[in-house]
Order: sequence, then structure tokens, then C-alpha cells
Amino acid sequence: MNYTDDQRKAIETVDKNLQIIACAGSGKTQVISERIAHILDSQGVDPSSIVAFTFTEKAAIELKDRIYGICQKRLGTDQGLGGMYVGTIHGYCLNLLQEPPIYKYLKYKVLSDVCQRLLIDRYSKQSGLTETPLLKDGYLRRWIDSSLYQGLVSICAEADVDYDKIPSGVVASVEKYRSLLHQHKYLDFTTIQMEALNALKSHEELRNKIKEQVRYLIVDEYQDINPLQERIIKTLFDLAGNICVVGDDDQTIYQWRGSDVQNIITFKDRYPNVDTVSIGLNFRSSGAIVDSARQFVEKIPNRLPKKMDSSNSQSFERGDVLALSFKSPVEEADWIVGKIESLHGAAYQDKPHAEERGLCYSDFAVLLRSVKNDARPIMDALDAKDIPYIVSGMDGLFDTPEVNAMRLVYWFLSDYSDGKYTPPSISQVRKSLVDARLGLSQEQIDAGCAFLEEKKKLIPTSNSAELHLQRLYLDFLGTIQLCEEGIDAVSKSTKRSEIAYYNLGKFSTVISDFENIYFKSSVRNLYPEFASFLLYRAPQYYPEGAGENGYGRPDAVQIMTVHKAKGMQWPTVFIPCLRKNRFPSGGSRGRGIFHVIPCDAVSNAERLKGTQEDERRLFYVAITRAEKYLFCSWSPIEEKRNSKKISEFQTDISRYDNITTAEPPAKSIRKIEGKQRHVDLTLPLTFSELKYYFECPYQFKLRFLYGFNEPIQQAMGFGKSLHDALAEIHAESIQGTTITVSDVDRLYEDHFFLPFISPANTQLKENLEKAFKRDLAKYIVENSNKFDKLEHVEKVIELNLANGIVVNGRIDLIRHTETNELTIVDFKSDAEAQDVETTKKQLHIYALGYKQLTGKSADLIEIHNLKHGGADREVVTDAMINSTVQLINEAGADLRSNHLEKCEDCSKCSMKCVCKHKDK
Repeated sequence: MNYTDDQRKAIETVDKNLQIIACAGSGKTQVISERIAHILDSQGVDPSSIVAFTFTEKAAIELKDRIYGICQKRLGTDQGLGGMYVGTIHGYCLNLLQEPPIYKYLKYKVLSDVCQRLLIDRYSKQSGLTETPLLKDGYLRRWIDSSLYQGLVSICAEADVDYDKIPSGVVASVEKYRSLLHQHKYLDFTTIQMEALNALKSHEELRNKIKEQVRYLIVDEYQDINPLQERIIKTLFDLAGNICVVGDDDQTIYQWRGSDVQNIITFKDRYPNVDTVSIGLNFRSSGAIVDSARQFVEKIPNRLPKKMDSSNSQSFERGDVLALSFKSPVEEADWIVGKIESLHGAAYQDKPHAEERGLCYSDFAVLLRSVKNDARPIMDALDAKDIPYIVSGMDGLFDTPEVNAMRLVYWFLSDYSDGKYTPPSISQVRKSLVDARLGLSQEQIDAGCAFLEEKKKLIPTSNSAELHLQRLYLDFLGTIQLCEEGIDAVSKSTKRSEIAYYNLGKFSTVISDFENIYFKSSVRNLYPEFASFLLYRAPQYYPEGAGENGYGRPDAVQIMTVHKAKGMQWPTVFIPCLRKNRFPSGGSRGRGIFHVIPCDAVSNAERLKGTQEDERRLFYVAITRAEKYLFCSWSPIEEKRNSKKISEFQTDISRYDNITTAEPPAKSIRKIEGKQRHVDLTLPLTFSELKYYFECPYQFKLRFLYGFNEPIQQAMGFGKSLHDALAEIHAESIQGTTITVSDVDRLYEDHFFLPFISPANTQLKENLEKAFKRDLAKYIVENSNKFDKLEHVEKVIELNLANGIVVNGRIDLIRHTETNELTIVDFKSDAEAQDVETTKKQLHIYALGYKQLTGKSADLIEIHNLKHGGADREVVTDAMINSTVQLINEAGADLRSNHLEKCEDCSKCSMKCVCKHKDK
């Protein structure tokens, strides 16, 4: 690949600390990947000596894939690359806390932002929420202020805070929240990083481990680092000695969430021996878009010196970039939809010299400052034309007809009424199922309504597992015989089933989030609590853009917030609703963080309020997502006093020569067959995900493309508790500590945890406690003579195969036999229902991954049953390895082509209720 002089300098500067200023679309991921390969080639270091931080897991996946590809070409091998850390800072910190030499947090569960807020509200007093005083009279309120309180507990840890200026009542409340987390064995993202920083500063064994291993630290998106993360980075740098940061101060868009642009601006003053390289050639967008974006962002004061230029990878014709005005949001939305129709199928080249393809719906993105406030007219216009669309994350989810029908189901079951709301009748539920256009016959709807009426009678008196929220949801979908073919049969759009299942899968995630916190509630309390959540709080609990399903992206127009669009790009981008007080935002109204703590208690507090410069950076990010077509527009909302004027951003860009403010006369557009863009990204799979493909490919689709979750079981956690205890036994044995049966009680205290068991189910808890101690004692007695032959415990493997397929996993144990044969061991408890053949496939993959990581071949694989003892053992052969490669490649091809058909046996599948091939 040909690199510019600046790119080449960034790649080859490895003996100094380095700051890379990377403008939008400048190929920074390729540069970072090439730089890592250059370090491995020129410095002769082990891959495990490199730690690379990315802002998101998605970015980490892309970076890893590039590194593997370059190393294969440059070095002729990718052996050992699985030992290099590429991922988020909080992911790295969690690994530190859950791997040797620290065991304390193995049984802790990581809270999502939504589950964190649910926890705060459910335990509003114990969390400190309702005991947090305002600077003036009053206290924070349950439900209403829990989001504010989330921000407060994060800022108190993540920002540079003067605690002497924070009211003592606030400090005490935050401490109560931290205690609640430990009581329930939870970690939030902030606490993960706090605890890791404390360990990095005080745990000498951990410090020595990192000092011996890590040599190079790389931080991408450095402009979005918050002060706590900067302290972690600085601590790691002090141990490693070499750092490279990559970012662009013009793309700092998370200051309201705590990131501090001063980190990147002052980097050169705070770190020694720093070289700075600016890479400014944009390979993504047309010259017209690049020129307009550059002129727009240069109005920000106190920027780092740089200049973005275009490589002209996309051609420009007058009319490709527009800034238009409309009389109303409806007129604006109709124009957007008309433009999508006119460009759909238009001949397009993703890159110079690439094969032409026709634009698909997924090549169109509508980026909004607020989906919640502005998306509805656009969604209505798309619906009117039967154009498929996806609202990214949870935005608008509860307005979709299929999810609205499911909300009515739970409102009916709960019989929820609070004086303001009257629960629906069964006839209203019936109508909502018809309106949802799910292809249901009258017979199917009748069966579903009868099912609901039967379950409703049981709720006041029963605590049966079949009444738990997720179990009932899946059973209801099974009762109405929901299937994709049925939806498509009554829809004009062939994509309707994908989108309906995608949204119903998101609703399954909403249920799981709620049940994770409320699972132990009695059924009679659970339903009204969930109904109230759906009615009043759920749409506000999910930040705009939150909650993406795993792998699935239907061919549909993408509607999302600009924040969500960071790191993405499309051939065609619409940025509508450019009204004053919307974009730039007029600022948040109502109670905020500085109603609780004084401004002068937080360093650089203005960033948390949001500034005009922040909004300009955000708009710059929106503009630079577009490759060829960029359409900015606005319309007044006459009935809203603050929404009648044009945004100054729209006025600004209309001045630029490349932008046209009236659409040119229509011209003939050459159209060819539409084809979704081939995305050269890794298909990342953990074995826990891949095993579902082996069991049933369609089950994999339901879980990971659509996002359906399986019901929670009370015994969940038993298998993990055993595995965690075994991990400590093996790690301590490797360190030379003698483990005996007398350690079982200690291991029980440290690792046994059943987060979902009901307090009333004492018998199940006692039985599992006995099984835990029995299985551990049995294992120690029968295997202690092998503890001196252990090589690795919880060995992380990353298997990179052709076509961008990566399988990640952890090998439970690697040991030697009496005859010095290397054995890969996987432990299974009776609680784990995975069949032997599936486990063998897992171990075949681990054997292959171990060879790729170390260059050594394992001799044996072994499945060890913890309850009964004994093992299934098999010799590792070349034929086994080759067939495993073929198996995973076939799986990857099926996943990429969406060829995910149903297996023959549904008897054990928890997803059979929403299987399109189920028996009728």
C-alpha cells in the first residue's frame, strides 16, 4: 500500500513518544495497524508487549483485523498476535481485576448503563439517590433524577474533583452507592476503572507483571479520554515507557460525558520526548464535502494545527451537496424520502477502481441531533412509501407497531392502573396485534389472547418460572406462531420481517435489562413494576443510540443520532432538522449536575455543560460521515416558539461555494442492481456464541442478529462459580502454593455466587452449595497429584482465520500428562447442558487457537466432568485441525450470507418459539 510522507513518518516513529493528529477519513486505523506491524518487525518484541486502546469494541474489531492482515503480508505469520491486547480501556481494566494475581472480582457482574439506572431506582435509598441533597432546598427524587445521579457518581470518580468543595451529604450518598454495588457484586464502568487504577498503583505483583510485559502503549480516539482514564494511561506509561496517542481535537464529541479535549491539546507538554505528526489527507469523501467541512471546523478557536485535504476518492457534481429549506417538517421528510427513492439503485463505486454496485437502502443515513424529538415525520414518510428503515439503538423502539403490541400485552397482564392510566382490554390487545402487521391469522390471535387470559389469572398467586417476563414473552410469541414468512406474506416490503424481528429482539433486551435487576421480585409485584417501567420510564432510560443488537444490520435506511454515527460512513447522508435551539443544541433545561455540586469543585467544568464549540465539532463529525452525497436541511415548526428559526450551522455552510441551496433540475441517474456494501471487518465470535451456530444456525440468528435473550434461570452462576474457583486453584498451584481440601470453605466464600436465586428457594440454594463444595473437594482429592504439571490457566486464545473470522475464547486449563503430553482441558459441571460433541468442537478450536498463539501443538484434548469425575479424551491430529478450520470457515460463510437454517432437533432450544420452521 502506498502511504503519504506523513503516514509513513507516523508508522516508522517508534523510538519516541508520538502524537498522531488524524483528520476525519485520513486512514488512521490503517496507520495504527501498520505501525504495530512495524514495531513487531523492527523491534523484535513479543506481541503481548503491545497494548492498544480503542474507544469502542467495534473499533477494536476493525483494528485487529487490519493488524492480522498486515502481519501476514509483512511478517508471513500472525502467530502470537492473540496475546496482544486490542480493546477498550474498561475491558483492559476488567481483565486486570479478574485475572491473576487478582481474584477479588471474578464473581462480579458488569452493569450496563440501563441496568445501573434500574439498580439506583430500585434501591433509591440504599443507593444514596434520595438522600443526595441539592445545593438549594430539597433532595434528588426517585425515577426523575436517577440519570442525573448516574452522572454524579461517575463525575466524582472520573473528573478532577476537589472533594473539599463537595457537600458532605453528596459524598456520603456516593459512598452508599459504591457499597450497594459491592453488596450485590456489581461493577459499573467507572468502578472497573477506579479499582484497576488503585490496583495499578498499589498492587506490587501486578505492577511487576505489567512492567515486565508491556513495552508499547497505543491510545486511539485520545481526544475522548476522561481524566480518570488519563490517570490510568499515565500509570501504564510509567511502567511501559513508550506511548503513541491518536486523535483529533476537532472530533471531541463526548465532553458532556466527561471527556476532556485538553488531554490531546496539552499532550506534548505533559509527556517527554514527543514527536507530533498530522495526517490530513481524507480518503473517504469528495473534495466538495472535505472543503466544506474544513471551512466549517476552522471557526473553532484554539485548535491543534492541521489541515484536512481531499484525495478526491469520490467525484463531485453540482447538486451532490445541498443545503435546503422547507416550509414544514412534513415537506422536509417527503423530500428526503423522494431523494432516497431517486438514488436507490444508482451506480456507485465505494473506492476508485472498485466494481460498481447499485446503492441499497443501507447506504442512506439520516443523522439527527435528537432522534427522539425529530425522527417521527421522517419515519412516517418512509412508512408511507414502504421503505425499510432502522432506528439505531432504542430510539423510537416503543413507537413501532410490533413493540407497541408487546407493551399492551404486559399492560394487560399486569392490570396496571395508577389513576392516570387505564389498562387495556383483551380486545385492545387483539387490535394491537392486527395493527402490528405480523401476518397473524384470526386463529393465531385467538390462541394468543386465550394464552394471555390464562396467564393473567395465575399472576396474583403463582411464582412459577413460566410467569417470568422473558419466559412468558417467548412463550407468547410461540403461541401466536410468529414467523418471518408470515410477516413477509402480508407486507409489501420484503424486509419487513427482518425489521420486525430486529425490533422484537430489542424488546427482548429491554425485558432482560429489567429482569436482571428485578428478577427476585414476586410475580405479583414484578408485572406492575414492569408495566410502570414501560409506561413512564423505558423510553427515557435508554440514551439516544443505545442498545444495538449484535451482528445484524438489515438492508434498511439508517436513522440515528450524530453521536452514534461516529466512526461510520455512508455514500449518502442526510442531516435534517437544522433549527436554532436544536442543532446547535440550546442546552439542557431543568435540573443538572451543578444543582448538586458547585462548578468550582470540578476542573474545566464548562465541558460538562456543553459549549457552542462542542456543537460545532459534532456537526463537523456529521458532515464527514458522507462520502459523495450530503444533504443538509431545515424547516420551521410553527407551533413551537423556539423552533421557528434556521440553525446558524445551516447558514454557515450555505456560504461555501460547493454547496447549492436550491436543488438543480433532475437529471437521468444510471441505475444497476442494488448490492449491499461488502464490509471488510472481522466477524468476531466467542465460542459461547459460536456453539449456538453448531447447535442450530437459526438459533444463532435469533440470538445474535436479532437480539433475542433466553430466560433467566435461578441456578445461573453455579457453573461460573465452579470455574472461577478452579481458576484460582490452578493459578495458585502454578505459583507454588499447595491447595488441599481445607481450602474449599475459603474458595466457597470467595467464589460461590448465585445472583438470581430467590430468597424463598432455600432448598435449591442449599443443594447447590453442597454440590459446589462436593465437586471442588472431589476434584482436589483426585487431581492434586497433577497440580505440579500445570502450564496455563484461563489462557486467552484468539483464532484468526480467512475471510475475517476471529474466534475468541479462554482455555480452562493446559497441563502436561505423566508422559509429558500437552493437554487442553475443559471443565463441565452438571448444570451445563452442552453436549459432548459440541464441547469437542470447542476443544478442537482451542487446540487450533493454542497452536496459532504459541506455535506449539497440543497432544490431547480432555473434557473433565466435575460431578462424576473422569474425562473424555482425544488425540489431536492434523486431520482434526484441518476439519476444524473448514468447519469455522463454513460457519463464517453461512453467517456472512445469512444462510442460517433450522436444525432438525428443537427439543432443547429455548428459541424454538420464534423459529420460522417450527411445526404448525
